[in-house]
Amino acid sequence: MATELTLTQTEEIRRLFALFSHVFDNGEVDALDQVFAADGAIELARTGSVFQGLDAIRKFNLSLGEHSPDHHTVDTVLSVDEDGTVRGRSRYLAILPDGSLHNGDYFDVLVHTEAGWRIAYRRSVPRYPLAGLH
Repeated sequence: MATELTLTQTEEIRRLFALFSHVFDNGEVDALDQVFAADGAIELARTGSVFQGLDAIRKFNLSLGEHSPDHHTVDTVLSVDEDGTVRGRSRYLAILPDGSLHNGDYFDVLVHTEAGWRIAYRRSVPRYPLAGLH
């Protein structure tokens, strides 16, 4: 198995992470299949909530409504495990509807599908503020 990504693969994955923010933050639930694998999942470390599959991710996204944070993904580091698993670790900044700031880390497992790169699993681990967010 290759343990390094090509420049093209790296750029495709970085584009995927940027697309997440646009699609998720704008509630474009019909476009979430351009970001997540069909069986993809989001785990929120603070609450332990897991949204498994596109339908669950769509419902979660819709549930945020006008309270959806405005996400900015930065400082992404990509790696490939010896078994070929592609992983991403990114920092995120999220501006909340009241203007306050929230930040944390995304830990992603990525898969390459016929349609391109998709997030198979995203674990969102908040850093600050320490309380009150889901």
